[in-house]
Amino acid sequence: FFLVAQKCLDQISDLILEEIPKAEYASLLNDYVESEFFLIDGDSLFITCISEEKLQLGQNLHFFYIMERFLLDLTSKGGKYVIVFFKDAEHVYLSHPHLLSLRTTMILHLQNNTDIPIYTEFSNCLEHEWQLFLKDRYPYFLIVSDEGLNKSQTNFINILIIHALSKSINVVLTSGQESDTIRVYGYLIHSIHKNYIRLVLCAVTCSLGLQMYREKFKKKFGTKENRELTLQEATDLIRMYCLSVVFLSHLSLSQRAQVRLINSDWNKEVFTFIQWVSITFSFSLFFSSWEVDLTHLPDLSDNLLWKNVAHYCEVENDQDKKTKDLSIAAQMMRMIHVLIGKHQELLQKHHLKKLAKCLQYLGFENLAYTLSTQITESDNEKIAKYSVEMGAARFQLQCMGHYLFRDERSDPDPRVQHFIPDTWQRELLDVVDNNESALIVAPTSSGKTYASYYCMEKVLRESNEGVVVYVSPTKALVNQVVGTIYNRFTKKLPHGLVVCGVFTRDYRHDTMNCQILVTVPQCLEILLLSPHRQEWVKKIKYVIFDEVHCLGGEIGAEVWEHLLVMIRCPFLALSVTISNPEHLTDWLQSVKRYWQNAESTMEEIPNSFTTARKGTRKAKIQNTKKKSYTVKLVLYGERYNDLEKYVCSLKDDSFIIDHYHPCAALTVSHIENYGIPSDIAFSPRESIQLYDTMVKVWQEWPRVQELDPEEFVYFKNKIIITKADARKYEQELKKELTVWISLGQSEKVTKMETAAQNIFRNVKKKQMSKQDPNTEREIRTLEEKLRKYDKIFEKCLTPYQRKGMLQKKLARRGIGYHHASMAYKERQVVEMLFRMGYIRVVTATGSLALGINMPCKSVVFNEDSVFLDALNYRQMSGRAGRRGQDVLGSVFFYDIPLPKVEKLIKSNVPQLKGQFPLSISLILRLMLLAAKADDKLDARAKVLSVLSHSLMTFKQPKIEEMLKIYFIFSLQFLVKEGYLDEEGNPMGFTGLVTHLHYHEPSNFVLVSFLTKGLLHKLCQPIEKGSTVFSEDVMETLVLVLANLFGRKYLPACTTEFKGTFSQSKVFLDDLPEDFAAAVHEYNSKIEKNFGCFLLTTTKLADMEQEYQLPLSRTDFTGKNDDPSELTSHLMNSNKNITAVSPFACLSGMMDEDLFSAQNINKAVLRTIGVNAKNATLLWLKKYDYAERRMPLNAYALDFYKHGSLIALTRDNWYIHIKFINFSVFIYRISLGELCDDENDNVVLAFKQLSKGYAARLHPV
Repeated sequence: FFLVAQKCLDQISDLILEEIPKAEYASLLNDYVESEFFLIDGDSLFITCISEEKLQLGQNLHFFYIMERFLLDLTSKGGKYVIVFFKDAEHVYLSHPHLLSLRTTMILHLQNNTDIPIYTEFSNCLEHEWQLFLKDRYPYFLIVSDEGLNKSQTNFINILIIHALSKSINVVLTSGQESDTIRVYGYLIHSIHKNYIRLVLCAVTCSLGLQMYREKFKKKFGTKENRELTLQEATDLIRMYCLSVVFLSHLSLSQRAQVRLINSDWNKEVFTFIQWVSITFSFSLFFSSWEVDLTHLPDLSDNLLWKNVAHYCEVENDQDKKTKDLSIAAQMMRMIHVLIGKHQELLQKHHLKKLAKCLQYLGFENLAYTLSTQITESDNEKIAKYSVEMGAARFQLQCMGHYLFRDERSDPDPRVQHFIPDTWQRELLDVVDNNESALIVAPTSSGKTYASYYCMEKVLRESNEGVVVYVSPTKALVNQVVGTIYNRFTKKLPHGLVVCGVFTRDYRHDTMNCQILVTVPQCLEILLLSPHRQEWVKKIKYVIFDEVHCLGGEIGAEVWEHLLVMIRCPFLALSVTISNPEHLTDWLQSVKRYWQNAESTMEEIPNSFTTARKGTRKAKIQNTKKKSYTVKLVLYGERYNDLEKYVCSLKDDSFIIDHYHPCAALTVSHIENYGIPSDIAFSPRESIQLYDTMVKVWQEWPRVQELDPEEFVYFKNKIIITKADARKYEQELKKELTVWISLGQSEKVTKMETAAQNIFRNVKKKQMSKQDPNTEREIRTLEEKLRKYDKIFEKCLTPYQRKGMLQKKLARRGIGYHHASMAYKERQVVEMLFRMGYIRVVTATGSLALGINMPCKSVVFNEDSVFLDALNYRQMSGRAGRRGQDVLGSVFFYDIPLPKVEKLIKSNVPQLKGQFPLSISLILRLMLLAAKADDKLDARAKVLSVLSHSLMTFKQPKIEEMLKIYFIFSLQFLVKEGYLDEEGNPMGFTGLVTHLHYHEPSNFVLVSFLTKGLLHKLCQPIEKGSTVFSEDVMETLVLVLANLFGRKYLPACTTEFKGTFSQSKVFLDDLPEDFAAAVHEYNSKIEKNFGCFLLTTTKLADMEQEYQLPLSRTDFTGKNDDPSELTSHLMNSNKNITAVSPFACLSGMMDEDLFSAQNINKAVLRTIGVNAKNATLLWLKKYDYAERRMPLNAYALDFYKHGSLIALTRDNWYIHIKFINFSVFIYRISLGELCDDENDNVVLAFKQLSKGYAARLHPV
């Protein structure tokens, strides 16, 4: 038995090792108001902290410091979690009494001294109570270790991991977990969905059985044989069979034993069909390879249960109550609204009398008499026929809420030709006319982008020299905006000038000679920091930042920040939603005040470039308005159309869609702590549903009459209820809901392309079923003729061309797909055809989240993802129900857990806090700008603005002081390494380093390789005078570049993977010795410089907090009384511990330890706000908490060797070839531009490498 159990545990371990390499390194907490609720395995937390290398045995206080710092990292970033200690896990520590006592102390400390919920009542993860807990709380992920202190504990953890994955709970490993200023990152393993043989076999059997019966039925169609079941009858019987199979999964054996006996037997026609089903059942079972759970193999069907279900559906459930269709009444009432609301001055008395009769027939007697008092008699027969059997106010809200009139202005604005703008839109136009700046926060589809095009029109109208820059977060949005500009604007310009230009990292066109430049943030930053582009920069009249909330993103956020502080002109910053718009506006206003002072200072300095330029062009600018430095905040929270949510599920053989009321996402604690989120809006019918539920829950509710729709002050006796009236009713109900809680009534409130092809097949099947038989025969004949030519043609196609044919085939059926890995033109075609209405269904990833104009009626979220957060949900759901195209938008959730749906609906978006703004590469770029720019005063003003206006330091003087010190030490490093002279002027390889600034610290290491001659030593041709390099040289060069620019770490335990790799090596080899020595030398210099920086920032630490445990705030300051002789003997006065946490000092750590980067996060004073990520180190070897080495993925080198994308996906668990190819191309160009000798061996080697990658990429 022991051997069998051990074999089972080994198999579980192997299964986990197969899943761990597929783990996704991602941000774990997505800044929800209520962040993703998750679990922490208490023993995994204990293992992680006790395994800390610097922790000395017996220093328990240091252990608790490590543990609380780990938890504080999660708590301070918004994490909501509970910690679970299983009882059975105690047995592991029986042979280690000191660990058992420490674990017990840890549990008691967390229970008594922190607010974290601690659960200790569960024995293990297999007991029933634990299953109920998971079902009730549904955690998004479980943080757990992948290795225990011994084999027994590792097995226990493995069972916990596999159980969590089987319950659709993601797993996050403690190994490799890291954090920066505002985020926590870790390896996330996605859950495994279990297959059930009953359901799988049922689906296959029924599908195959019906298909075979259909073919048989068609052959016998029209014959005089005995009657058999029609196709519809057979389909209905199969539905009953599926329902009985579903019951098998939910009914216990004792319940099934009590199923009643049905006397009637299957008749002859039914029995014949059942025989067909039995044949297909046997075929499906024995001739298929099932990778499903075979637990219930002996119990796959139950004929008696099937009979009962069929009998119930046929005989006992034929009592469907017919409900009155109110759609005609809604259309009639809508016409009454139009006639009275928009044409009342044309209506005469006899018209009003007819309208009053219509209202009377609908049952709205009170409204009829308010319209006309000449109604003499009632037609009871017509009233009984047409009455809606509810009050007028309820009917308008419940049945025609999406048709209610909006408060729209009727007075045109001469500045706008094609529509009448709302009041808030006119405010935006005024901002542009006054040359002011504005932060605009408004929902998707509200019309905020129109101000951008008005701004462009204004600049085009004023002169031929002014420039507007449109900053887009993605290249996809760049393409769309450029197309819109070409359609909107035409202008005759002098020779050499054009209206629109583009600048992205892989494409540029008319960048310097256009009046409207559409670009991405990184490219505009290049222009603003380029010393020789400052004359062009001064032409910029306006900058438009679309999706400015990217300022809080994970990648490139600091670039948005740099742009906002460097531009001198006015700007428009557009966003769907921002949690702290007032804070952001205050920061932006402080930046504008800086520029106001800086520009006035520059104008006062005689003979400056700015003053001279202003004087020479005085005549040209005297008619322009005075420059404004005001930043306005424009908030607009209303959607023009309502958005209703639905949850989709499979029930029996039907696809069920249930309406999801927004209040279902709210909890009492959420409303108490955060209130009802401002962007949760109800449609009118949802307001009625809320009122009805409140009445049902609290029958003695004091305001029940007052808030009755027929008695509500804004509805009473009103023929036309407007959307504004409905919104007031909604607000009143929300207010009342909050009051209930305050009064103690809280208990009363209590994959892309495959998907597209599946849709294609379903649509095609439906269409073919409606075709004439002769048409189908003709099509089949034609297809047979063409098939021979298609096969010959396809042999000549590349995979890329075949993919294009698939897209074309899908598009003809009105279907498309959209994702980031598609070629630019492929995406562009899908976007264009969708907007034109030819494509009606698009399956997409998050590539459509940011700003792409693809209006649709409905949005479906299919499957959960770590990237589906509150921001992406709002971006994507906003596509539904666009103004002027739909009266109502719909959002559907399919295969997404309800707890996740709740969080998406009620959670707020991230607050924009700012990233760590500086890096050594950025500082070098700023120094280059200050030294080389033509206008030195302007350049220095830009540099000072970037250095002194970080969003992270806004109203945070200590952080600002810390950044000043960081800047000084960065300059010191750059001077020592020969990038700057003592006057701060750039020299040496500054150009190459700044050109590759995206890849810090690899850019500095690459220069180190060049200056030491390592690359030239490596890149030796096969013979003297040749320009060809051997494959060994190329592979070594790829190895070096992969260690620099293709770094993707794998979890440490992947090295224990027992499987075999077909073609790839998977784990990247270390750098050659001479290259590794150069990296080590570089790291030593960085560590020394950064260590000195940490020692200098000690004065900024809050020492009162440093003597407290981070989370519980337990104070250990004590009193420093005069030491006794014994105390003096115990103390070591020579220990330097000024910058090290006093808790870390207990294990012997000192200031010298800060000069080793791997100790920084463990030892440094935490209130300084700095961690090892701020040091530009290139780790030669990286280790997790247990000092296990984390290997690098060799995907780049493996692909270069075998060129197989399939092998790369199967063996390396990774696809990222486009990045490598692009990187090699950039490096080749960079070296080619900066090297005087075109025939330099390094340049030639890079060219050969780039061609080699291109040749391998072409077939795939």
